[in-house]
Amino acid sequence: MNKATLKLFIVPSLLAVCTLFYYFGELIDWAAWEALRIDFFYGIHDIHRLLFLAPIIYAGHTARARGALIVTLAAFVIFLPRAFLISPFPDPLLRMLLFTVFAGTIGVLTGITRDQLERSRKLEAEVRRERSKLIELIDRIEDGILITGPDYRIRFANMAMRRNFGEGLDSFCYEYLQSPDGACKSACKMPKVIQGTTERWLYHLPDGRTCEVVASPYVDADGVVCQLSVFRDITHK
Repeated sequence: MNKATLKLFIVPSLLAVCTLFYYFGELIDWAAWEALRIDFFYGIHDIHRLLFLAPIIYAGHTARARGALIVTLAAFVIFLPRAFLISPFPDPLLRMLLFTVFAGTIGVLTGITRDQLERSRKLEAEVRRERSKLIELIDRIEDGILITGPDYRIRFANMAMRRNFGEGLDSFCYEYLQSPDGACKSACKMPKVIQGTTERWLYHLPDGRTCEVVASPYVDADGVVCQLSVFRDITHK
């Protein structure tokens, strides 16, 4: 039996168990089970109705708001004989209606919450797919692309940068770019870039290479304004 088929039987089974418990006192009287005559089964059934929250919430979880409403209506029909024919207590119909509204609201909210979670998961999955496609595209670019946070730590380097400078993720940009003493910080354009300007300069590497760098502000996934730099090797020029 697969999961989908199993779910079809869970809600009716839960309703059957709840109904049996709800009318257990009448079942005892009908079967004359004297040993089972306990006061709890003959009192006000407000507590007994709480058991119906299980199928209603489960229906909201699996079948969303519509499923919760259908099960709530089924529970309402189950309550009617006691309210009209059996209960000797005052206002049985009013208490039944209040519980039905309460339980239905809980079930519907469960369904709405599950829908929102499902949409969030789908959106996150779509974002991850689009991010993977974007990274794959960026990795095909021959120019180096570097994303650096305002703390000067590298957040992303494309394939061209990794090929020329190594992995470097989460390392300081001046260390990654072969300036371990931080000499480049005196001429660093990042303070201007993260304020919203686009900067262009030449960067001379210790090994004799020269790169033309174009840096622009970039808002990363966590909302932090970073610097996105494009490195083009112009040594041959």
